[in-house]
Amino acid sequence: MTIQPASLTGSHNYFEDFNVGDVYQHARGKTVEGLENVLLTNLVLNTAQAHFNEHLAESLPQKHRITFGGVTASIVIGLAMQDTGENAIEEVGLDKVRFRVPVLHGDTLYAFTEVVAKDDNPDDSRGHDNVGLVHFRHWGVNQRDETVFEGERRVLLKKRGFRPVAFDKEASALATPAAAPTKTRAKVRARVAKRARAGAKVALSSKAGKSKSGTRTRRR
Repeated sequence: MTIQPASLTGSHNYFEDFNVGDVYQHARGKTVEGLENVLLTNLVLNTAQAHFNEHLAESLPQKHRITFGGVTASIVIGLAMQDTGENAIEEVGLDKVRFRVPVLHGDTLYAFTEVVAKDDNPDDSRGHDNVGLVHFRHWGVNQRDETVFEGERRVLLKKRGFRPVAFDKEASALATPAAAPTKTRAKVRARVAKRARAGAKVALSSKAGKSKSGTRTRRR
């Protein structure tokens, strides 16, 4: 069974589908678990104990461990990806990141996106054809409607006429007269003929050897 990549992505999140000023409320929410925060904090060697030392965190204003900002940003942007990233070709930049309110274990995050700007013909398309640059502003809120994260992201998105370079090369090769296969067949025929000649020489040599051997035997 052959699956076309286009069938796995949304049909309304190409470059042309975004308009400056559009605001999206993304479909899903995500509850932050202690495992996500503590495991990832330790894996990246973040030594800020407020992320993994509950005893210390009890002396802080919020009284609990604070979720590492990298985890918060990843969750919020991840929640936005179904609408803003399925047809992305390259992530260009992420800046103006702000963490407004601490995220605690058990908080549930929801994501929103605003389309800030679009560039139909970006100066740096990274070598891609039929792509455009979209500037998004993402923010996340918790279950109390408090803004916990803000950030701006720039991404190259496919236009509807996008075709991977590899497909274009393949199509070009198929449209080109079959010079290469003909050349290959000629080489194969030459090798076969060479082997046949070599085989004939071996057969003649063997036959001559037998004849000489028989003559010597008769002389005895």
